[in-house]
Amino acid sequence: MSGPEPKRILLRPIGLCTDSQTEALRVLRNHPAIRGAMYTDHIISEEEHARWLSGLVGDESRRIFVVLAPEEEVAGLVSVTAIDRTHLRADWAFYLAPEARGGLGAALEYHLLEFVFGDLGLEKLNCEVLETNPAVVRMHGKFLFQEEGFRRSNLVKAGVRVGVHFLGLTREDWLTGRDSVRARIQEILDRFDVILEATG
Repeated sequence: MSGPEPKRILLRPIGLCTDSQTEALRVLRNHPAIRGAMYTDHIISEEEHARWLSGLVGDESRRIFVVLAPEEEVAGLVSVTAIDRTHLRADWAFYLAPEARGGLGAALEYHLLEFVFGDLGLEKLNCEVLETNPAVVRMHGKFLFQEEGFRRSNLVKAGVRVGVHFLGLTREDWLTGRDSVRARIQEILDRFDVILEATG
């Protein structure tokens, strides 16, 4: 007897999204739970959001994907930025609507790593996580990221100075360990049919 059908999750390049989808993304980015985990936590206006979107056009150093849950509802964002073709490295980050969590983050991270080290052909991926978000630090560790530094008291959040974890993963480490990662999270991967749409 087979289990339930996996949830179809699209990673759509932001340039292919509708105006209503990009507006829904702005609203989500302004959610208190998401703003609290970001470097910048002010309310993003429509004008600021429009400037950001226009700045993405033709920018080959960034790949921004909107996470679309069933019925193509905006559920989050996955970004690969600072893509450096000389040194074959990049940074990445993601956020999800609180109601969209429960395994989806792990599924997205697995597929993102396959995209970065496979499709993009990069050899090093970096990310930064606030010390107030230890669950995400632990999650990245399960995907073989290693802590490469900690910048103490690096920025102010809600009037309190907080530090930032610097994490990194090499292509070699990913290719060596991804089978064990996949075996550990196979049940999660089976719950989501993650489709990364072509960038055109």
